[in-house]
Amino acid sequence: MKLLRILIVCMMFPWAVWAQQQTEYNRKGDDALKRKDYRDAKMWFEEGVSYCDAYSIDRLTEIWLANERMRPSMRSLMNKCLNCLNVRGTEQDTTAMHQLILYYEKGIGTPTNDELAQYWTEKLTEARKQAAYLSYAAEQEVNPKESMSFFVGYHYSIEAPYGLTVGGMGKHLGWYVRFKTNMAFDKHTAECSDRNGGEIIGISSDQSYYFTGNKKKNSFGITAGMVIKCTDWLYTSVGLGYGSRSLLYEYRLVDQQTAKEEDAAWAKHLDASRTGVAADWDAIVKFGKFFISAGCSTINFKYVDLNAGVGVFF
Repeated sequence: MKLLRILIVCMMFPWAVWAQQQTEYNRKGDDALKRKDYRDAKMWFEEGVSYCDAYSIDRLTEIWLANERMRPSMRSLMNKCLNCLNVRGTEQDTTAMHQLILYYEKGIGTPTNDELAQYWTEKLTEARKQAAYLSYAAEQEVNPKESMSFFVGYHYSIEAPYGLTVGGMGKHLGWYVRFKTNMAFDKHTAECSDRNGGEIIGISSDQSYYFTGNKKKNSFGITAGMVIKCTDWLYTSVGLGYGSRSLLYEYRLVDQQTAKEEDAAWAKHLDASRTGVAADWDAIVKFGKFFISAGCSTINFKYVDLNAGVGVFF
């Protein structure tokens, strides 16, 4: 174990010395720049160019741009910087590509060359697009976008037992459309109301009638709304639409002169019938691909009907 520690120290020592040396020439170069001693700064940063040190190259580029009198003595050094940047540029270093464009446009360490400046501009654009795509692909891999799933189900309510619900569900929000009916579409020929004692409205004086005691309901509705995901297995939905519920009483007319009864007809009870805005609310529990639901619906918020459903996601 002791021998292993010694070997590790021996391996790390040269690297530590090299790192300290790098820090040293950059630090001394910065000190010279603060004093505006460009020749001394050039000497220190030149040491970093032998390692293609990016910081040293950046500082030498600043000196070239800021001090025209030193450019003749720096051409060979800046050409070395250019070589380093070309190597880094071919390795898809976007910072080096940006500097290469500047070098060829301004003629730093080389004659100006618009073609090479344009070449590295195009390479920089390609590299940035590739980096953006890789970033997007990595983000999609970490947070994959969930495609919308669809569902269909049978919907039952007390007064409209035949119902169909279809919809789609995204990651957190979805939609649905629902149609329900009791498959009764009987027409009424008269109306009655509690306001006139339950009597049929508009019967002529030479006719009498009586109620048979039979009742029927015409019920249908269509709604659409939003589905909200609460947890992985629990959802809720709410929707609005149009609905109608008509309560019909069967009656027979009797001719007072002949006592002859006519065929049975239906009278709509106005006070017990509703037509207008329909609203739904449901709680949905999902089991794998299947779900069950329970909730309530209303028409004009004056009549409430309980409902339930079962369906499947696909």
